[in-house]
Amino acid sequence: MHTTAIAETGYRNLPLSMLDESATNPRRTFEPAKLVELAHSLTMHGLIQPITVRPKGDRFEVVAGARRFRAAQIAELADVPTRILELSDEETLEVQIIENSQRQDVHPYEEAAGYQRLLDLPGYDVAALASKCGKSQSHIYARLSLLQLIPDVAEAFQQERITASHANLIARLTPEQQAEAFKNCFRKDWQDKEGHLLPAKHLAAWIDTTLYLALAEAPFPTDDPTLNSEAGACFTCPRRTGFNTQLFADVQGDNCLDAACYRSKVTALVAREIAANPGLVQISTEWRPANDRPAGQLLPSQYRRVQHPKEREGETSQPVCLHVTSAIIAYGDGIGRRMTVCADQDCPVHRPRHIHTPDPDFQQRQQAAQREREERQQQRDKREKSLRALILRFPSSATDQQMRFLLKALVTGNVEDSLERIAARLDDDESVNKASDDVCADVIDRLMPSSLIGFLAEVALGSYVDLPQPDERDVLKEACELFKAPQALTTASKTVNKKAVKALATKTTK
Repeated sequence: MHTTAIAETGYRNLPLSMLDESATNPRRTFEPAKLVELAHSLTMHGLIQPITVRPKGDRFEVVAGARRFRAAQIAELADVPTRILELSDEETLEVQIIENSQRQDVHPYEEAAGYQRLLDLPGYDVAALASKCGKSQSHIYARLSLLQLIPDVAEAFQQERITASHANLIARLTPEQQAEAFKNCFRKDWQDKEGHLLPAKHLAAWIDTTLYLALAEAPFPTDDPTLNSEAGACFTCPRRTGFNTQLFADVQGDNCLDAACYRSKVTALVAREIAANPGLVQISTEWRPANDRPAGQLLPSQYRRVQHPKEREGETSQPVCLHVTSAIIAYGDGIGRRMTVCADQDCPVHRPRHIHTPDPDFQQRQQAAQREREERQQQRDKREKSLRALILRFPSSATDQQMRFLLKALVTGNVEDSLERIAARLDDDESVNKASDDVCADVIDRLMPSSLIGFLAEVALGSYVDLPQPDERDVLKEACELFKAPQALTTASKTVNKKAVKALATKTTK
């Protein structure tokens, strides 16, 4: 529907009591606090932007500006400026939806409902709607997909328990997958009373690894319509990401979204291969109970995956196995794929009999390894004491060189390891249920100004207590060397102060 026939009848101030809110307005969410804020602004400055209305009987219907209309009621304004247009019902709906789509604070779900109502009108498609609203077609498709959300997810989205990014990722899935994906939006850690929302990138990674099935890696021919006669060939199926690239613009490759159909095609492929090749060996890549395993299907321990003899041409030193045969994976990872195996339990090539010979040096090696572990622990304990001694004698201020050294150590070290180490040292009844970063934050609030740099040093150097690898810098050793000067300076100052006090005492006695 187009609005070229809209005729403007002018601007007028109308009594607020003559205006009625439109029942077709796609906007349904109005935040009370922001309405009160707007009402206060209207009281102080008046309504700057007129409300668009249309005549309806002896009254006027609000076409655009429902939020301003509600705020004016709260502010108890007598009349408001309006723009009066002669509009049909279809034209009214078009103006409302397009006007709302151009506002920042409209909820995406309400925006999606408005787009769908326009698409239900004659003469509208996604391309025309995108042109009218000034939005991209991928944006329109993404919004429309939100209407596919199952009720629980749609409610959570409208209550802002999940973000639009989460909702868009979930909306592209089947109803069963949506329920599972919704659970994976949240994580409840041991200290949480309720699960907290994870970033959308975590949900995207979970969907990508769990629900998206790459058609390029499918064991069956994707152009074969006979594997599932109801679904047909994959390239004509709408339940794949490549069918609507506008909706799945962020997804790499062509992926199947219907796991049940995908599995049915794999099962059909395996059955067809076994029927066509009665002697084909069936194998499982995962352990499977005997009562759930078809007769003759081999477990991973009952076969060895090998190279086909043709693949080893020219390797004269490699013994030839006479029991190599073709097999199909009938269960587990890689189901439907072919591989070459040796299923002979007594094969001299792939299952040679090893004679166990006693190792006379085994006990000595064990003792040497234990001594080495003890020595490393002693060295670590010594480094721990060195760090504690360094922190205790740390100056209340640092030179430019020393501060740069600490900051570099902080950004290249493992801060989490340092915080956990400090929290463990400060462990008490009050902090037993707190995270390490919370414990350290509480400590910072109680530190004296003169101890702040010392605490910074402990955070920066705490992850370097472990022994460095042979090719690594010994940051803790460098720190002990670098901060010798402040200690010497402090000792010298104390000596000078003692002499000054003694001289003053002598002078006073005289």
